[in-house]
Amino acid sequence: MSTPSPTPKPLTGRRVIEFTQFIAGPTAGQLLADFGAEVIKLEPARGDGSRELPGTEFGSAYFRCFNTGKTSLVVDMSTDEGRAQMEALLADADALLCNLAPGTLRKLGLDADSLRARHPHLVITLISGFGQQDDRTCMDTIAQCESGFAWMNGNLDGTPRVSSSWPVDFYSGLYASYATAMALLDPATTGTVIDMTMMEVASAMLLGPAAILVMEGAQIGQPSGNRDRASAPSGVYACADGHVYIYGGLDVYWARLRPIVGGEDAPKDERLARADAFDEMIESWTRQHSVEHVLAQLGPCGIPAGAVRQPADGIARIRAMRPGGGAEALPTGEHVPSFPALFDGARIARTPAPPLGGAPRNSSKGSPS
Repeated sequence: MSTPSPTPKPLTGRRVIEFTQFIAGPTAGQLLADFGAEVIKLEPARGDGSRELPGTEFGSAYFRCFNTGKTSLVVDMSTDEGRAQMEALLADADALLCNLAPGTLRKLGLDADSLRARHPHLVITLISGFGQQDDRTCMDTIAQCESGFAWMNGNLDGTPRVSSSWPVDFYSGLYASYATAMALLDPATTGTVIDMTMMEVASAMLLGPAAILVMEGAQIGQPSGNRDRASAPSGVYACADGHVYIYGGLDVYWARLRPIVGGEDAPKDERLARADAFDEMIESWTRQHSVEHVLAQLGPCGIPAGAVRQPADGIARIRAMRPGGGAEALPTGEHVPSFPALFDGARIARTPAPPLGGAPRNSSKGSPS
């Protein structure tokens, strides 16, 4: 009798074929594997392009970060044999994840209509930039720009600014994973096409309230840099030995922060209209003190504030919070990214990303991906 898993595995017994690359699709497959699905990642002979990106002696950090818990299978879709192999896999699968360009899918006979005709039982999740009717190439940063986020996220001088952490890819993978999981677990669903665009994901998760405001005819303010767009003061402020982020935008916070920094008593609309002046009130105080002094003063007052730290420092603090935070170390020194939630204190156990054409690796061992 098998020992019950300490974490939820509602997708156990479900097989997912992952025909994806880089981040959005692989993230979706990774999350499905976390909850018990058998995920078979199809790759060309050269491997997913992310295998070629920078890493360490253990292989590409990018590939290893988003491909835990999977089996890798090399399939040459340019050959009749490869296409027949794909058809056999889909016939025996429960779901397909795909983030290849729509035009490529049509050439391969893997567009939604063709797939539904041949495999009506499949949950088919297609991730694209602009929709399956649009063949334009898209990637995270393009979606950030085309959606309006890069402008809204711009610097105070109006220069557009993209996030370098691929938020559209991550959110696309998250939406794709739970949409796929819900379709697989719904007893009333027998085969469906889930059509996701990165543009809509950017609207939902990055524009957020701004999308609603624009649709309802409101004007969006100019780029605000590190400031909050809806209240002031807030932002990143220089200290004697570094930087801190302080949020004093709500009246309750400004009432506590104002006497500490020697600021003016003003209502929120005036603070927002004169954000430059209120930022200067705060920074004239922070510049005189160390980061730790500033945090020590603001913390007991319940004023939201945090140090701007370098990643190595941030990761060290995350790992100190609770066991396994950030990544789990293997005996070889390789690290496997951790699932960031605990279930009654238990963390989802992830196996390292597979070697090209190989099965999932045992967490007690390690070899380059």
